[in-house]
Amino acid sequence: MRVFVVWEPILASDFMAPTSGVMGRIPDLRARQYWDEHHVLAKRMAKDARPPQPDPSCCDHDGILWDLVAVYPKGARWGAMLPTAIAFDGPVFRVTEKIDAAIGK
Repeated sequence: MRVFVVWEPILASDFMAPTSGVMGRIPDLRARQYWDEHHVLAKRMAKDARPPQPDPSCCDHDGILWDLVAVYPKGARWGAMLPTAIAFDGPVFRVTEKIDAAIGK
């Protein structure tokens, strides 16, 4: 399993990359954390978030997806479009059961 955490500015207080204290919220060393100042990934995910992709029940801020979990099946690869996710929803703290089910916990 690979975990990518992408931080992005959404709130007025999000004016710089996350500090080590913020990134410390994700202590698992297998997780890779990134700062996406210009919402490149979130905009791409929003653009590709249409059937057969599950429709997220939240997490849109002016066309930018945020606080969203996307779990993809083993071997999934991005091509011209996002692969179809097993779980694609948020906010993160509200979808832990979906995450657990998607990763087979």
